[in-house]
Amino acid sequence: MSFNFEALNKGSKSTIKEGINTKEMSFVGLKEYVGKEIKPDGFFFTDKGKYGRQVVVVADGVKINIPKRYVETFEGIRDNAEALDDFLNGRVILTNIRNIDSDNGKTVCFDFKNV
Repeated sequence: MSFNFEALNKGSKSTIKEGINTKEMSFVGLKEYVGKEIKPDGFFFTDKGKYGRQVVVVADGVKINIPKRYVETFEGIRDNAEALDDFLNGRVILTNIRNIDSDNGKTVCFDFKNV
């Protein structure tokens, strides 16, 4: 038996709702949403910049920078067909957006909520 090279195929997964164009959207920080809720239209990853790999959530016509510690969580959403389908079809919101103290100063965190 030979090596299964097909297992290496990554495929292409859309992580943003169809029909949404992010090119003209501006970036905002998650801190702009403290005390609010976000109904996401999708997300993507960035590898450029001084902070390395990060997540950007698309919602409300803007691109929202999410703290780096959420990269692994969003990779898990991307890699789970059911979670990604729920995310893209409006069955989750980001809620309880709040400031917290961290080792590096203040940061913002949130909770996921099924809707």
